[in-house]
Amino acid sequence: MFEGYVGIRLWDGQLVEDVIFSLLLVLIMMFAFVFRANQRLFIKMLKDAVAVKERQSLFEETVSGNNEFYFRCFMVFQSLFLCSIIFFSVGRIRRYITHLDEKVVLIATTAIFIVLFLFYQFKRLCYYLLATIFIDRNQYKLWKTNYNAVIGVWGITLYLPALWFVFVSGYMNMPVILFFILYFLCRFVIIYKSIRIFHSKSVGFLYLSLYLCAQEILPLILLYKGIVYLYNFIETSTIWY
Repeated sequence: MFEGYVGIRLWDGQLVEDVIFSLLLVLIMMFAFVFRANQRLFIKMLKDAVAVKERQSLFEETVSGNNEFYFRCFMVFQSLFLCSIIFFSVGRIRRYITHLDEKVVLIATTAIFIVLFLFYQFKRLCYYLLATIFIDRNQYKLWKTNYNAVIGVWGITLYLPALWFVFVSGYMNMPVILFFILYFLCRFVIIYKSIRIFHSKSVGFLYLSLYLCAQEILPLILLYKGIVYLYNFIETSTIWY
């Protein structure tokens, strides 16, 4: 018998996409609020990302009444959170993560975010140790300002692959390729700025080799090991089933 209109059945991935869309919507709203309240800092961040200029640090010199510190923290959070969403989306598409519901989406995204946050803090610690031993304090402050600016701008560009996973149903290799292009472009800019700031004729290549080995190669290996461990934990843990 006809029982009336019962609606259209949701497909398996609809709930997951709704949760990811909700997370992105909340993040975009937060970014809009931060941008509206800190337009001057946003413009300076863009300038620091494209130029090396010795002046007062935008992010490290906290002035009473300003929000430099909170602005920098949000931009870093935004970058890491978008990376978490992108990594989760890739894992879901390639079926590395199964048995999905809203609880699993939130837990998996949070776990990936924690791994990326620890990776980011590890790199910051390495930067600080190298700067303390080898680098002048003023040079390190200038480099840190430029580094934070590049990470902030990179985080904004990550909206492109993240939104692609939500709104585009095909060509799923394109956002992955775009993510890697943006990542390597970000690292190239950071390396270029590091050469501009720290280069000296006598030991410039020594510092550059030390930087590439300690900051760009070894941390990526540790991040890969962490992601593999997280994947194995997800596959074997009963929480996900």
